[in-house]
Amino acid sequence: MSESAERGRRMELADFLRSRRQRLAPDQLGLPKRPRRRTPGLRREEVAELVGIGVTWYTWLEQGRPIPVSANVLENLARVFRLGRDERAHLFRLARRDIPAAPSESHEAVRPVLQDMLTTLNLAPAHIRDLRWNVLAWNYAESFMVNWQEYPAGERNIIWHHFTNPVFRRLMVNWDREARSVLSEFRMETGAHIEDAWFTNLIRELHQTSAEFRQWWPLHEVRRERELPIQFNHPDAGRLVFRAITVKFTTEEDLRMRVLVPSSETDTAVKLRPFLQPAESHA
Repeated sequence: MSESAERGRRMELADFLRSRRQRLAPDQLGLPKRPRRRTPGLRREEVAELVGIGVTWYTWLEQGRPIPVSANVLENLARVFRLGRDERAHLFRLARRDIPAAPSESHEAVRPVLQDMLTTLNLAPAHIRDLRWNVLAWNYAESFMVNWQEYPAGERNIIWHHFTNPVFRRLMVNWDREARSVLSEFRMETGAHIEDAWFTNLIRELHQTSAEFRQWWPLHEVRRERELPIQFNHPDAGRLVFRAITVKFTTEEDLRMRVLVPSSETDTAVKLRPFLQPAESHA
């Protein structure tokens, strides 16, 4: 990694730690209230004490200095900051430490949404994208929601599309929530590719283009997968509700498939069927 990219990684880690420290109140961790608290959240001294490290060392960490961080310290930081699974993984990735394996779970059956995906994929909008979130291929159902063919190849990017396309913005119910959610997924991947100048350029352009992006990017929200359904108000089919599934390929490690599975609790599949016959694949 180049010196500038390494510096960028350290500053991203520093920003992430500050954002998580500032969102916690002392009373959430059972700490006594102290006078003259001028900034929100915990003090660096309090974090250092809870983690069991020196305050100077932790201060250097938040300043982006080139100091090593052990897996044990990262685990303690994740505990003190009450990081979720995805936030913990993001922290380890930014610190360039292997993420400790979570205990394996045995499953007697797949989640219902996965079964829905198997049985209704011909009615499920799906696309394949690269690690930069550029859309490379899509199916017929995807074209019904977003006709990627109409956009120049340079604009077939999920993040750029979410934050700059007014048509898609009107199509999506709860756009603010959904755009913020997809941004948190994107943030998870930037930690692994912080040295890529392409990401830096995209982030700079989005800062210049979107007020919402400027507001949400500094929050350092990270999430591996969306939890809530995604809803659209389609001009022809009406209200459509989907569950999002992201599929990784074992043979094409730099590709992902995103599938919007029609919710089995709604009539979304019924509404789609007249528009998607015959179901032809497009790319």
